[in-house]
Amino acid sequence: MFIPIGTDRPVRRRPRVVEVLIVLNMLIYLLGLASDVLGVGSFEALTRWMQLSRTDFNVFSLVTYQFAHSPSDILHLVFNMVGLWIFGVALNDRLGHMSFLAFYLMGGAVAGGAHMMDTAAPVIGASGSVCALIGGFIALFPRSRIRLLILFFIIGIFEVGSLWVVGFYVFIDFIGWVAPSDSSVAYIAHLAGYLYGFLLALVLLATRVIKSDDFDMLYILRQKKRRAEWKRVVTSAEAPSGAIPARELPVEHRDESAGLRARLRKHIRDQDWTGAAEAWRDYVDELPEGSLPEEEQLELANRLLAAGHRAEAATAYERVLANYPGSSQMQEVELMLGMLYARNLQRPDDAKPLLEKALKQLQDVQQRALAQTLLDELQGTGTEPTP
Repeated sequence: MFIPIGTDRPVRRRPRVVEVLIVLNMLIYLLGLASDVLGVGSFEALTRWMQLSRTDFNVFSLVTYQFAHSPSDILHLVFNMVGLWIFGVALNDRLGHMSFLAFYLMGGAVAGGAHMMDTAAPVIGASGSVCALIGGFIALFPRSRIRLLILFFIIGIFEVGSLWVVGFYVFIDFIGWVAPSDSSVAYIAHLAGYLYGFLLALVLLATRVIKSDDFDMLYILRQKKRRAEWKRVVTSAEAPSGAIPARELPVEHRDESAGLRARLRKHIRDQDWTGAAEAWRDYVDELPEGSLPEEEQLELANRLLAAGHRAEAATAYERVLANYPGSSQMQEVELMLGMLYARNLQRPDDAKPLLEKALKQLQDVQQRALAQTLLDELQGTGTEPTP
């Protein structure tokens, strides 16, 4: 058995909508319990009033059923709220409060509609809504990792790629749907939720309603298409006779750089950021202008900074600016590098132009405020830089 307990996604804002949804679900459950204890109505009656059923349908039940949970199975509520917190926090941060709320409620409505089309049995619970969040999460953060509490032969906490975890969920729900069973689990609602969340998130990315950050599924698909097109061009092209071959690095130099890159990537996979910092220093010494592919380079820089390896993080950000001038995260990189120069590396003359340039382009209010604060510090009108 494994239980997801968190993700590695950093968040910039408090997930207020997620908190409100969890509290509301819990209050409704407690209201049902209290009605049984006090003899004023019953939990069963409250559940029947909120449930979604095609034999007793009203449009409001597409929303109300999402907040009702089985009175005989508190784990139904607990696991849904755990899923809402784990996957909802990152989406609440990325989408904003009102957009996230609409995404969540619409996901539950779509999941409930799919259930009604499949069976006349009534349905309750936030499972379909949470599955919509999972679908959206995997579309926006496919490279993320999920922390799992493993309760099997061994007990411990492990990080697993989100694609593997979500793929397992989808597989189990699909088997439950197609296999003959007397289970009361609304498998089709789960599957519809996954599909809705995934496709809607892709549409929002494709239409630029959500800004791509080069780590989402749409970016991965586009990169895969570009690689395939490039491979076709390369394999179909024939070098003209008498063409001068491209100058190649000496074999020993290529072997050395490949070994350094493999070593660096191993430390990244192992989440060993002290080892990665050392490997990155060696890599830069060997290839002063070299870098990893853009998404890997950005992740390396961000992780090194989070681990406190500021000098190495700065050089990693410098490689992004130098080698990927068209990056969609250029302004954020300029901001982070400017902050490192100003506060940690005592390079104010290098920091100022980066921060001024970033300030003109940044859209996020908090990031703009940080850039302005750093510029004030450099001009001596704000807080003194910290070592």
